[in-house]
Amino acid sequence: MSVDWNERYTTGDTPWEKGEHHPGLPFLLAAHLGVVEKATRVLVPGCGFGYDADLIGELTSSEIFGLDIAEEAIRKARERSLRDKTTWGVGDLFDWKGKYDLVFEHTCFCAIPIDRRQDYVSVMASLIPLGGHLLGIFFLNPDHEGEEGPPFGITMEKLRDLFGSEFELVWSEPPAKTFSSREGEGRELCMLWQKKATDFVAHN
Repeated sequence: MSVDWNERYTTGDTPWEKGEHHPGLPFLLAAHLGVVEKATRVLVPGCGFGYDADLIGELTSSEIFGLDIAEEAIRKARERSLRDKTTWGVGDLFDWKGKYDLVFEHTCFCAIPIDRRQDYVSVMASLIPLGGHLLGIFFLNPDHEGEEGPPFGITMEKLRDLFGSEFELVWSEPPAKTFSSREGEGRELCMLWQKKATDFVAHN
């Protein structure tokens, strides 16, 4: 069953919106500040109210683009955010075009249907140029066993297999902080991926 994300935002049915950026994000950005600072354009898909996008914008002079499929989410992001250098846009990630040195993933991947995960990887590969990076906080274990998502869980092994076709894993570990021990401990994984060259066979 498809989700009407705009309706969820309109009615306030958004438990993933915590009113602040992810508490592990400051450490994550500091640990990879070189990658963040070198990025001239940064995309934050599924940005919601834009707290993560705002924090990234505060730490870099990069051009930040917050994207969400829900018009109401973007309306509130524009209304709430004090950063005039961030661009907010409504759109479907799977139809999005452009090039971004860095993409920050937080709550987008876990919200898409499982059968579209390969499409997500393909989109990331098209948006991120060779040598660019995907930095993410991936949700491993939603607390609704036996029920349909979203959010949809995934194992660390499947993440490596899925993204490994297009990206090289640079670093991974659990976030330094989470929203609460109940919600985050053992349920999230931070990963830094770098876009790699397409494999080819050399002929003499």
